[in-house]
Amino acid sequence: MANTKTKDEAPVKEDTAVAPAATTEIAHVEDRIDAEDIDIQRLNVVQKMSQSDFEHGSLVLDKAHEILPRETKGKCIVLGAIKKWKEDIDFDSDEMPVIVDTKEKMEILRRESEYDILEFAEIILMFQQPEGNEDDDAFPFPIGDNNYCMGKLYVQKDAYRKTYKALMTFAAFNRGLPLNSRFWNFESQIMSKGKYSWYVPTLAVSKEHVPEAVSDFTNSFSL
Repeated sequence: MANTKTKDEAPVKEDTAVAPAATTEIAHVEDRIDAEDIDIQRLNVVQKMSQSDFEHGSLVLDKAHEILPRETKGKCIVLGAIKKWKEDIDFDSDEMPVIVDTKEKMEILRRESEYDILEFAEIILMFQQPEGNEDDDAFPFPIGDNNYCMGKLYVQKDAYRKTYKALMTFAAFNRGLPLNSRFWNFESQIMSKGKYSWYVPTLAVSKEHVPEAVSDFTNSFSL
């Protein structure tokens, strides 16, 4: 408390206490989280042309942490999958492709664009820290008895078919069973066409259900 005094007045106490509402506001900050507030780092499969210290085919988070070595299966949980469309413009072109996020906008873009339209997806995955892995910085999220990492995987063409379409096919034949209720097996597999070869991510559902603590988290996760 602070004291102030004028010439003919007794000391007056000024109430400078912090209102308890501020604490309540922080306690319930999760109620006001928007998708853009969350920092989800990129997952990518290292390719031959990639400038990386990791092995070709490795799954890497934020270009800094190896989550899975190449051609190694690992368990993951699907947190979300967002389908979009874009103009199929060469990667080394100076022109940026137009991207749309609804089928209606895609139909308009297909009519107006001089390019073919390519479907792609962003898939949000969560990986459990494997036994023996001591890279705690890569798995910063404790849930239940284990630590996890979270990342966003961009997929198109063959990678889109082997991940996003695998998820949607499972969902179509298992209506009412959430994608995040089971572990999925992630693996990078090599593909070849003529003299060229590259690694693509793949997803295959397992029979193993996720732990209850993880299920509680995934059911509350929304982007």
